[in-house]
Amino acid sequence: MEPVFVFKHVRYQYNKDRAAALNGIDFEIPLRKKTAIVGPNGAGKSTLIFHMNGLYSCASGEVWFKGEQVSKANQSDLVRHVGVVFQDPDDQIISMTVRDDIAFGPTQLGLPAGEAFRKADESMELLHISHLAKLNPHELSFGQKKQVAIAGIVAMDPDVVILDEPMAFLDPAGQKRVQEIMNLLMAKGKTVIVATHNMQLVAEWADHVVVVKDGQCLGSLTPRELFCQHPHLLKEAHLELPLVLQLFSGLWEEQSGPMPVTMEEARAVLSRLLTNKTGTL
Repeated sequence: MEPVFVFKHVRYQYNKDRAAALNGIDFEIPLRKKTAIVGPNGAGKSTLIFHMNGLYSCASGEVWFKGEQVSKANQSDLVRHVGVVFQDPDDQIISMTVRDDIAFGPTQLGLPAGEAFRKADESMELLHISHLAKLNPHELSFGQKKQVAIAGIVAMDPDVVILDEPMAFLDPAGQKRVQEIMNLLMAKGKTVIVATHNMQLVAEWADHVVVVKDGQCLGSLTPRELFCQHPHLLKEAHLELPLVLQLFSGLWEEQSGPMPVTMEEARAVLSRLLTNKTGTL
């Protein structure tokens, strides 16, 4: 499995009076896969993100992007390839209209104004928010702002899109829409990475999970491996099983087959159990 990012013994410390935010961390993120980075507050998730988009340089160790080691010479170029959507969209919305805000990123990459606005229009159309183009983004709902922030990154056409806690503070409809956008980005050939505490999102969406705590990687594995074979890693990282696993864990017998992880798998299991009990389809 080809990696898009490789972290090798990476260490980073904000100041000498604090513990290292990254403490010799090692892991890989696969190319064009859906990866979730999970861990408690203070685990180092945000620091990892800032190393991925070139904002931070590791104090020691190596970060590799698509087979090339990140160095001072090429670090600033990462912004063209890696887009980050912050947890709070107000942290990255700066313009007075949605269209202007989405065009800002392409303009900063050096595109002429006409081309930047064409990219903005395409991004809005792709995300179905063209009707917001002339509105002041600061007057929108939180969910709409989140979509505007994502559209701003999409307009820059990066290879990798990273979303920090993408479902935070969103209602169910907003969460569904953001997940649809994440899947849309995958369909366009992007590598999508999320940092999250939402374990059911990990179960439903991710192909790959990186568990971090105290600036170290506790495990790099699939969601099913994490939840069914190594649930102790969740406990160590102060995280909980997804709701589906909380329901079935302790009740499941090995001979019953693989434990359901997603809602769809749980519905199939319950349907089978009800069918066996009643003798009807």
